[in-house]
Amino acid sequence: MQARARKKVRVPVTSSTTSLDHRIDQAILWLTITALFLIPLMFAYFKMTAVFTEPRLLTLHALTGLILILWVWQIALRNISPVTGTEPSGSWDLITWAGRNPARWAIVAVGVSAVAQVASTLLSPLPVVSFFGGDEARTGYNLYDSLSILVIFFSVALRFRSRQHLELLIYTLIASGTVAAIYGIAQHFGWDPIGNNAGRTRVIASFGNTLNFGAYMVMTIPATLAMVYRGKKIEPKWLGVLVLALGFQIAGMWFSGGRGPFVGFAAGLFMFFAIAIALLDIRKIALAAAVFLLGAVVAAIIIALPSAQGDIGLERVLSIGSQLQNTSTTNSTEIQGGLTGRFQIWGQSLVLATTWPVPEPEPTAVRILRPVFGLGPDMLIYSYPFVGKPQTRLHSVDHAHNYPLQILVEQGYAGFLILIGSTTLLLVSGFMTVRFLRRHAADIQTWHFVVLALLPTTAGKLAEMQTGVSRISDLAMTFAIVASVLVLYELIVVANSEPQPAATETRTVRTPRPLLIGSSIFGAILVSVALLTLFFGWDIRRVGASRLLATTYDDPSRDVKAFGWAEAQKRAPERETFTHGLADAYLTEAEVSELNGNRELAIAYAETARDLLLGYEEFDPYEWDVQMLLAKVVSRLVTWGETQYAQEMADRYIKTAQLYPSYPSLVGTAATALTSVGLHELAIYYADQAISMEQTTQPWSKAWYAKGRALWELGRSEEAIEALITATEKQPGWEGALLSHQVLGEIYLIKGAGYEELAEFHRQEGSGPILFFEE
Repeated sequence: MQARARKKVRVPVTSSTTSLDHRIDQAILWLTITALFLIPLMFAYFKMTAVFTEPRLLTLHALTGLILILWVWQIALRNISPVTGTEPSGSWDLITWAGRNPARWAIVAVGVSAVAQVASTLLSPLPVVSFFGGDEARTGYNLYDSLSILVIFFSVALRFRSRQHLELLIYTLIASGTVAAIYGIAQHFGWDPIGNNAGRTRVIASFGNTLNFGAYMVMTIPATLAMVYRGKKIEPKWLGVLVLALGFQIAGMWFSGGRGPFVGFAAGLFMFFAIAIALLDIRKIALAAAVFLLGAVVAAIIIALPSAQGDIGLERVLSIGSQLQNTSTTNSTEIQGGLTGRFQIWGQSLVLATTWPVPEPEPTAVRILRPVFGLGPDMLIYSYPFVGKPQTRLHSVDHAHNYPLQILVEQGYAGFLILIGSTTLLLVSGFMTVRFLRRHAADIQTWHFVVLALLPTTAGKLAEMQTGVSRISDLAMTFAIVASVLVLYELIVVANSEPQPAATETRTVRTPRPLLIGSSIFGAILVSVALLTLFFGWDIRRVGASRLLATTYDDPSRDVKAFGWAEAQKRAPERETFTHGLADAYLTEAEVSELNGNRELAIAYAETARDLLLGYEEFDPYEWDVQMLLAKVVSRLVTWGETQYAQEMADRYIKTAQLYPSYPSLVGTAATALTSVGLHELAIYYADQAISMEQTTQPWSKAWYAKGRALWELGRSEEAIEALITATEKQPGWEGALLSHQVLGEIYLIKGAGYEELAEFHRQEGSGPILFFEE
């Protein structure tokens, strides 16, 4: 039976409704531009906060939250009083909207990626850490940061729908990049009164990391070079500005010394001239080449100026070839810089993506879903030690140094396949845009210069991300540029193509108008309240604590400094840097009090440090700085006679050895602690585990000492003597060697007649100065 047609009701469109809708559009547009301009440039100027990235995070969360609030209210207001009165209430069809348009399907894929990230967060071993992030320096991958960046993506993809909007985005990229480049150059020449980063061999500008600064220049340089085609005829003054801007950007990237950005820069430049050759005549190509060469000359002049910091740019560029050859012949498993270290991290990350280890046992259902949704956002750092190769230094790995691999590990095959699919659609959109312009070369307009600003920028950044460690400082603009390429396809290809025949059958969903209005208002209120609560409850609270610490940290009064740190930690106890720093200060005071003979005060300070760390442990039980300090604190308490902590000390060191099995220094220290509380068999087990890693790291005298002492306590004297002598020979002068001498002296003294000389020898050797502490 044919359904009875419903009469369409035309809702009158008032000028106030249209005006308000337009104002919201403009507000979202300018909030997006403001965010994209400020995010790469914001940091703790003049120590305005105690955390370098705090203002950047605050800017991202505040502006994207406001964009989202405006967006949901705009949708609600449109449903209440539609701007177009002929549209059926609540009708929309995804298949019809996307059609055969690769750009729109790419937008859909990015939307699906948000769902996958939410699922990955819910399945994470630490969902709260996956949502908020575990460390202020690891930005861009927790769900809060990631969704904020996606808001920028969708704002550009769905709101920047004209050539003027895309030009505004390009100007924002160029302006922010040029300012950052000038700041980086100033740092190289010893001037940085606002960030105190002058004197660095490789500059960071406002980014906090050389790689992120260089990566931003990878995007900025092609966009700036494309400005030579901004008008039909370029004025000499404008040409001079472009040359200077290019010179600053190239010099800034050079001083950053990032090999990955150098490769990305080369890829972007190659793509620029490849597209130019495909679309332009030889004179216009020559113009761009001349401007680039002049910019390079300006950069060379800046680079050649004398500086106390020196210049390692040429050395870093020349080393790319040797890095590609990978001529290393050592059997060391120590993670190094460059491709050698990255190959190791990539290899072990692939192991993660096939084994999916997590710090604690998990339900079978979750274990089955682990490959689908990954370890969880910001979780790689906790799982990598289970597959990492032995490391001498206590150097954590928190990023795969390859963006697709990072997504694979933390978001599983769902996130990885969505990334590959959306990237493929992005590349198809870019290729079809260039192909369309090439086929219609006679119709190329001046504004089409944006193709040369956006596509090479995207190509260079995608190349850089294969070895880089992207953070929000460059990720926000990256997602904006990717979205702009999708918009460009629609403006050039779709807008100038033959219209597709309308679908004969649509899969629309019609919602009764009262229900649509009510649900829209409820949704808008719910989203607004949730975002405001999140922002003030998390961001503002933490910024207030960070600001308090920054303003009291250098105060000449010790009491003021102590109050500032304690109050900041109280306001934001989940901040590892605050809690760990305060607890470490208490432990230092405890050790000083013990040296001064006041054991009671020392114990009180140590117990205060323990309480602080236990509070943080509830938020993140796997953070290794906190775990190591907790083990150290309870070890001190046991040493000072508080034997009620002996079992906790053993449990702490066992947990440390289990969580970080690829660090022999931690495993060996655990063995020493365990034998001190009588767990000798377990001590031997962990000592052997540390000793087994010597071949690719270094000798570990403390592990040999723990093994020898445990063997002696178990009555296996000959084996004990052999292990202890090995400890003294492995690392003479180290703490483990001197402790072994002391135990050997006691053993030979007990043996009695005939061993007096050996006992005295080891007693003397054991009383020497400790050259290196292994804890």
